[in-house]
Amino acid sequence: MRPSYLVSVYQGEAALDENCATDKRFRKLKSHEISNLRSFCEEITSFGCNSADLDGYFVGYSIPQIGKEFDLLRFGNDNIINIELKSEFNETKIVKQMKKNYYYLKFLSRPVRIFCFVDNNGFYEYDITSDSITKIQTDVIAQCIKNQFVDYSTDPDKEFLPSKYLISPFNSTDKFINGEYFLTNAQQKIRDEIKAELGNTPFTYFCLSANAGTGKTLLIYDIAKEMISNGLTPLIIHCGNLNLGHNLLKVKYDWNIYPIKDVDEKFVDTCLDNCSVLFVDEAQRIRDSQLEIILKKSIENEIPIIFSYDKKQFLHKNEGKDIAKYLRGKYPEVRLSEKHLSSNVRTNNKIASFINNLFKPGSCYSNLDYDCITIEYFKNLDDMKNYVNFLRKNNWTPITYTTFKSNSDPYEYLADICPINAHNVIGQEFPKVVSFIDNHFYYGENGELEAEDGYYSAKGMLYQIVTRAVEELKIIVFNNWNLYHRLLEIKFAETK
Repeated sequence: MRPSYLVSVYQGEAALDENCATDKRFRKLKSHEISNLRSFCEEITSFGCNSADLDGYFVGYSIPQIGKEFDLLRFGNDNIINIELKSEFNETKIVKQMKKNYYYLKFLSRPVRIFCFVDNNGFYEYDITSDSITKIQTDVIAQCIKNQFVDYSTDPDKEFLPSKYLISPFNSTDKFINGEYFLTNAQQKIRDEIKAELGNTPFTYFCLSANAGTGKTLLIYDIAKEMISNGLTPLIIHCGNLNLGHNLLKVKYDWNIYPIKDVDEKFVDTCLDNCSVLFVDEAQRIRDSQLEIILKKSIENEIPIIFSYDKKQFLHKNEGKDIAKYLRGKYPEVRLSEKHLSSNVRTNNKIASFINNLFKPGSCYSNLDYDCITIEYFKNLDDMKNYVNFLRKNNWTPITYTTFKSNSDPYEYLADICPINAHNVIGQEFPKVVSFIDNHFYYGENGELEAEDGYYSAKGMLYQIVTRAVEELKIIVFNNWNLYHRLLEIKFAETK
């Protein structure tokens, strides 16, 4: 990705506009923004800016996966300049946008200056400390542009990494509570819809289905946080073991969060009487008997429930429940509102693509360089254990398979290779994840990855493990040459 020369941009965009070219691949600006950009260029040129000062801008840049847009971005060795173009002055909207822009730009480790140009009105600069804008003279921004040492080597796609600005309620709990995050447009839309529908009579069941990495957990915890701030009493049931983040929310911030193992008739009678809204996270794992207990009490007290789930995430053959289908079949009289998050925001596109091809080779033709994926091979167990210990000391998170102690389990020998297993990480993510594949895995006749199961589903656990990775994924293959070779083919096939 290379920056652009502004005069060429607005003249080229105007030509496309005049000839009714609507292909989004070619367009960077909306029709009214073309005029705004031209006015901006003419204004700063009248204050001494020359051709060099009109070059080096990324126009209409959108952060991958997140979708956050910037009108003009210019990267320098000394700072980053962001300029938003407006046709009309609306102080509230401008401040809100600039605050959001600063949130994303501050992670790039360079000083940031954020301006707004309002056509026929002038320039404004955002003050981070006071969260306000001040009107400035044109010569201020003109001098700022002229003084910048432009860095033409910066590729914004490599600067805006998801791990820099996406948080988890569990891994960044204090930041979550303090509101140091923003929802994507898709998350915001669903949140607003749920808030509006919660007031409906009769009460409603909400089903939020989403794949791994779409930010569904952050979304429902954001909704719960706002309810708490408004004096309501939501209760969250997590269909798994509580992690450190859950316990921090419970102990430090007094949230009502309970693991699914606590749910029985006594729990429901005691805890749901004062509940204004019930959240059931990772609901695809819930047992029918527990779900029925909850639904019975919910109907009796008319308690809305927000179910969040991913059918692909299962650790046992009895999991993977489609909650919406279940409710439609057994409780058609209760109002049901279905929502779906589809855009991956957490895991980078390369990891997401590789995971698809890992489980079904050839299913994702994305022409990506899988430089964030590493494949290792060991035949000796002690050598592998030594390497895993080394990785743990170097900021990697190895995750192994959960075994059932009373059964003879084919993955028992891997269970003690690291302290974290698939059940420990439900709903969490980590920058760098290590996963394991041994000789119980193979590609079946249909071409898809298969595995011999223990008490839990090995294939389901592997999917759970690899989808925890945000920045890098390392797969260690133990004593399975055929699968090791296939994984190398997947890794390098896209760049042949």
